[in-house]
Amino acid sequence: MGISDKASGRAKKAAGDLTGNRRLYQQGAREERRGDAKQQARRAQERADRKAAEVRSLEYATNPDALAEDHTKEELYDRAQQLGIEGRSQMTKQQLAAEISRRE
Repeated sequence: MGISDKASGRAKKAAGDLTGNRRLYQQGAREERRGDAKQQARRAQERADRKAAEVRSLEYATNPDALAEDHTKEELYDRAQQLGIEGRSQMTKQQLAAEISRRE
């Protein structure tokens, strides 16, 4: 965890500073930097995940085949029901995906 590394590093830095132990201070500084790096990596991954979700959403809106490929007919039927698509019970999976793409 980034937060625990950061807190541990700060504590070691403070202890090293108080006792004059340069090695402990440096170890604390390294742990604090490691914690910062982990937090930055986690935030970057979260941003990447959000962008990937946006791309998937855009792809589904413009490419009914991708929507049909990634969802079951039952999932598409449920979404069609939410959107109020009429005649959905007679539609094939591809038709459901195409109609959902048009509506979203």
